[in-house]
Amino acid sequence: MDQTRSRFKNHLDGEMVHLTKNLYISRSDPLYYEKVIQYLDPHSPEAHYRLGQKFEKQGAVDKAVFHYNACRRSYPSPYYFSSGNAIRRLEKEEPLSLPVAAYEPPISYKESGGLPRFWKNILLLLLLLNVVLWGLFFAKDAISTTVSTFSFWGIGKEITYETVDMPFIMYMNYGKPQKEIEHDLYNKALELAKANHGQNIWLYGVAYSGKNPEKQAVALTDETQKAKAFVVAQYNASHDQTVKIRFINADYGRLTTLTEVGANLVRTALEAYISDNGVPPETLDKLAADYPNNYLSFIPNEMRSGSNQITKAYNGDGGWVFDPLAKQISDMFYANLAELPHSQRAGFERFRIVVGKSEHSLQLLSGSTLLMEKTVGLGANNSTPEGSFTVAERVKEPKGKQPNVYGSFALGMGAIAIHGTHDADSIGGNLSLGCIRLTNADIEDLYPYIPKGTNVSIRASLHTELKNTSGDGPATVVLPDGSPQAGMLPAGIVTPNESAKGKVFHWLG
Repeated sequence: MDQTRSRFKNHLDGEMVHLTKNLYISRSDPLYYEKVIQYLDPHSPEAHYRLGQKFEKQGAVDKAVFHYNACRRSYPSPYYFSSGNAIRRLEKEEPLSLPVAAYEPPISYKESGGLPRFWKNILLLLLLLNVVLWGLFFAKDAISTTVSTFSFWGIGKEITYETVDMPFIMYMNYGKPQKEIEHDLYNKALELAKANHGQNIWLYGVAYSGKNPEKQAVALTDETQKAKAFVVAQYNASHDQTVKIRFINADYGRLTTLTEVGANLVRTALEAYISDNGVPPETLDKLAADYPNNYLSFIPNEMRSGSNQITKAYNGDGGWVFDPLAKQISDMFYANLAELPHSQRAGFERFRIVVGKSEHSLQLLSGSTLLMEKTVGLGANNSTPEGSFTVAERVKEPKGKQPNVYGSFALGMGAIAIHGTHDADSIGGNLSLGCIRLTNADIEDLYPYIPKGTNVSIRASLHTELKNTSGDGPATVVLPDGSPQAGMLPAGIVTPNESAKGKVFHWLG
């Protein structure tokens, strides 16, 4: 019978939850959350979280971890981060903690009681309760999270004030010592906690190689930025005695600087030129010639000096050194910096592209450093082949059998190509005839930084290929304005003519 339409109301009607047909359960039922999962919603994050708490109190760790993990499969939810903290606590994976010296956290408590048997115990309980309440009333800081349970004559009341997770992102300049990183995160976490009292502060540190105001944090609005963080700090002033700082990318100290990125861009093109012609070019202008000899679109600025001038011998005045007589590519082209002598120069890390088919993702890397990542469209019926390919042609506004079939730019690799498209809806899907598609905006970002001769590896999944020594995937450098073009492209430069004139291409499309 539908209790809400019954002629005679019952004081428990408000506690009843309708499951199916004539089946109702009461919120006061000790098995309430088990029945919610069994009959109503097997993925309920609240039910799994509460059951995790229940089993944790009972000492059943395996069952508690099971339900906490089930809770984290539903994202976002108010219980997502709380369940994660519970799992780490149960598995005793304690992160690096720093003591809070500059900020004294307030007290959080849980006071419960029941109907005593003797009036003497009642008087003692009331006395102790008054002492606690007076202490809290005159405390320096307000209580932000309080869970109180009082029982009188068998009817209880439970009041909970939930906290909110507040994620922020903080860019950390490449090369900063670890101790300074810890200090900056520590102070910023305290500052944010003071401004957002009682909330869970999550501060994600992302490596940044460009110019950015130091020690600034902004609200995190893009969840994908979390994957790029190499360190995270967590703090809640209401109950945490420490700022918890955890480094999650052991390769941070080996990230590539933008100076090295520019050097490796030119070195990749130099290697391809020597492979095609047998000898290095007399001057670097040969690399940025018109199609089909456009190994590069431009010679980048050296980021520290802001210059792309070329000298034949090292003098430390900025720009680059090009020595075509050197035996190794890394000695043939390098930064002309006084603070970067030969003994400190990094080795040659080729530019390369990795495409993960299951993720519909294209990543541009220099060695193990991720420079850019774009979403792509792939071939229908698994027609995009897997394997290793080489960029053999770089073409602006390529022509096909049909107008605009290859978008604004293309990187030819034999029978297939990486190219733009006017069909933005095909990105992220499998609609092409085998080629790798990007939006025209994305291929325009990517194209100038793909030298001729770049290796392209197409794999079933990124996760089977891109593993660094820490097992967390490639280390990430966030480039200025999201692209290396800002600052690397010389002002007033005249780029080569990269169109193929009347040539018609026959890539799969």
